[in-house]
Amino acid sequence: MKKLASDLIDDIQQRYAGVPFLALGQTVFWDEPTKAVWRRILDEKAPESVMITGVHDTDYFAKLSTQLHTEEKYAIVPHDDGATRDLWSAAGELSALFGSESIPTRQMFLDRGVPFDWLTKHGPGSKASRYAALTSAWGWRGLVRTDQHNIVAGDIPAVEIANAIMRLLDWGFAESLNCIDDPAGRDHANALVAKVRGWITEFMEDCSDSCRLTDLYETLLPRFYELLLGHRPANVETTASTELFRFNTDTAASPRFRLLNAFLNPVTRPIACRSYNLAVRRSGIYELDEFGIGAIPFDLVVPQLGRGTIFVRTGRILAQLGGNDPVEIVRGNIQTVEALAAAIESKFGRRAAIVGKAVVLPDMIGAEHLVLFHETASGYTGLTRKFNKGLAAAGIELDLYPIVRITYPTWDALAAIPPSTTFTLPDHLAIALGNRHISAPDFAAGWRDAAQAQSKILGDSHSLGKLRDLLTYLDSHDPRREAIANFEALIGGPLVTAEESPHDPGPSKARPCWCDLLLDYERALTFLRENAEKSMTLRDRIEEHQSEQRMWQKERIEFERRMGDDWRANVLPLVHKAAAAEGAEAADIDAKIQRQMAIRSTAFEEPLTILRERIASTKTMIASFRRERRRLERNGEALQARAIIARITREAQAARLMLVRNAYLAVDGLTHTHLRPTAWWFPLVDSGGAWFDSMVAGTTAEFEFIWEPSDHS
Repeated sequence: MKKLASDLIDDIQQRYAGVPFLALGQTVFWDEPTKAVWRRILDEKAPESVMITGVHDTDYFAKLSTQLHTEEKYAIVPHDDGATRDLWSAAGELSALFGSESIPTRQMFLDRGVPFDWLTKHGPGSKASRYAALTSAWGWRGLVRTDQHNIVAGDIPAVEIANAIMRLLDWGFAESLNCIDDPAGRDHANALVAKVRGWITEFMEDCSDSCRLTDLYETLLPRFYELLLGHRPANVETTASTELFRFNTDTAASPRFRLLNAFLNPVTRPIACRSYNLAVRRSGIYELDEFGIGAIPFDLVVPQLGRGTIFVRTGRILAQLGGNDPVEIVRGNIQTVEALAAAIESKFGRRAAIVGKAVVLPDMIGAEHLVLFHETASGYTGLTRKFNKGLAAAGIELDLYPIVRITYPTWDALAAIPPSTTFTLPDHLAIALGNRHISAPDFAAGWRDAAQAQSKILGDSHSLGKLRDLLTYLDSHDPRREAIANFEALIGGPLVTAEESPHDPGPSKARPCWCDLLLDYERALTFLRENAEKSMTLRDRIEEHQSEQRMWQKERIEFERRMGDDWRANVLPLVHKAAAAEGAEAADIDAKIQRQMAIRSTAFEEPLTILRERIASTKTMIASFRRERRRLERNGEALQARAIIARITREAQAARLMLVRNAYLAVDGLTHTHLRPTAWWFPLVDSGGAWFDSMVAGTTAEFEFIWEPSDHS
């Protein structure tokens, strides 16, 4: 149950006094230093409490599966649903003010009734460029390493990446400054930008080739805390996961490695593996066998060699370092963490680390710390709880502290800033809030209603199946048709060109409203319907004559059959007799043949001639009707009407896409940044610290138990 963070600290003092708090994050430039909020509250309620803040540097540094055409070793990339769909850049990501890694995906558009594939099929530039422009997250960039690598973040040399970090910060600061309206606020923000850049420059001046990205982040972490708190914090220790999870003969007995015993002991290993597999089944996370025979949910991290799964097999232990083939650590039956530590230390030295995979990592850090997680952070803890429940059912009990979930009132807290602080909002937020320029208190008062209204747009869009309904809806939500201009600005050119639609005269006004386009649509549709009725009348006449033609052709075939039968029955025998007869007999047979031919002419040839004439005449009429039908369907007016409908349809669907895109960016972006704001936004926007102070006062927190103790009270 959530309560004010200060009240939860009272509970912690009663139940978990002396237990250190742990705050781990992969970068210092995003939300991690915002946990200075917790330090501020601790200073008021329990100043002696220790808070460990650290850099989670044992994950792989970001990369892309697609090839980037650049000579730079580190590239700054946006995140979209196209070329960078599989991007994961936690060690080098940055959000500008109001920015968020909220990606309006193709599937999101389809779910809201937007014909995304049809809209992106044609237009200026390549399909990939249009796809990326329409699905990019706003105000977010990530650093990726462009070569094929399996390097953990802790192995990245600081001198190698420093320039890329500076470029990333310059982008983020510039985008943020564009959102700050008042001159005094911009002056202060520029001074802060210079200060942060100065910290990095100062670090790099004293940095040797042995300095790592981790060293830079560990240096910056306390400075960001100081920036937010207004003073250098006491009882704050800085660490990194490479240090926290260092695994050697001195650290093996630490409670954080206790769970590892369950996977090494041959008695408990089957139970632990089964509990893990059942917990992650159908979650999208690999079961252990999918990593390979004998895999356990722990990775070995060795400096400069990388990170990879540990395998416990009969008579030996292996690790798949750096994504390569498994490397043998030791031969023999290792059954305890102490024995494994001795083997790893002997093989790789004392600086190796063992890190649990996502589901078991909370158990490792929760064995010794009260772990601080932001709301929405670490989405695997539900699976961790399920895993722990399976262990407990089999008699394997864990001694863990609860996670502390922190919930910030980020945007609400802007109400504490003076109205002189004003913002210039990006398009999607300007539309949502109804104003491009807005004061901080007005933003605080309006953002929730704005998000709710934009959520309704997302819900409404799916139900707008008919173009008439869509045009009517657009008339009330985009009366000046700005969505079309915004769509064209995104894709870098006109939505429909004259070459693509040569028969379309275009709008009669410079920027007609959607109501005018609805009238144009109705007129064009009415014309085509009337045209279609005429065409259908002609089609009916064609089908009627085709039916007659088929009937007469059938009669002709029947007459020709009977004529043939008559020839064979009444004429051909006489012809054969005439060939053998002479004199009077021959003359008599010839007379009979002439009588039969006269009868045949009347009975067969004359009716056949009439049928053939009817068939030929009908063919002529059908061809004439077909020509008339083609003329109706392909005349200039019809082509123009179809072109008008096609243009209006395309414009309306493009406008729908922009409404949905802006609504999604506003709703998802505001929601996520409200819960996980970037730390440096606070001093950038508010030099007096009122925003941060107000957020501290309104922060709530709750225990999240990842096991099932008998009593949570």
